[in-house]
Amino acid sequence: MTTTERTTGFAGPDSAGAIARFACPATRLLLAGDGLTTTSLQAWARAPLRVGALQWRVSDDRDTPLAMAPAVLGGSGRVVVRGSTLVDPAGTVWSANVVVGRLDLDARATACLKGDGPLGPELHRAGVRGPRSLLDIGRTPWPLAGAGTPAAYRICLLRHGTKPLGVVREIFNPALIDPRPLPERAR
Repeated sequence: MTTTERTTGFAGPDSAGAIARFACPATRLLLAGDGLTTTSLQAWARAPLRVGALQWRVSDDRDTPLAMAPAVLGGSGRVVVRGSTLVDPAGTVWSANVVVGRLDLDARATACLKGDGPLGPELHRAGVRGPRSLLDIGRTPWPLAGAGTPAAYRICLLRHGTKPLGVVREIFNPALIDPRPLPERAR
């Protein structure tokens, strides 16, 4: 799940323009969301989603699969690196996710980062809340298929109150979430 360095990102200061480059309106809506990704995907799937594959480790903040994380998080030192998938009841993977989260903010947040439930709903239940900011949007290889299969992704900064809590990269299954960009002539 460490494909971020091979992406073709669209974001930057103009995330609305970046989102508008995707052909599918539903994909644009998902990418524009400022939270509730699990809820949005569940509505799309018309089924509850759960964490499928899950792994996490505590790491030095310079040893993460998301190169931007140390600078965005403020060099907090040790971080949790969490990789997971969200799957439907049939086992179909809807997203592959990587989170790099701070360990020095709040014990409740740390418990969620190390927990086995979908991160957003777990943080909400624990009372860990704050705005989410889009850092990057684009297309990258779907990590569960061949390198030639592009998928839509977004990278967001999670906050606890006003403090940076984590950086999350969500890559969406291209068989379910249309990653096609608009043709050049349509932009």
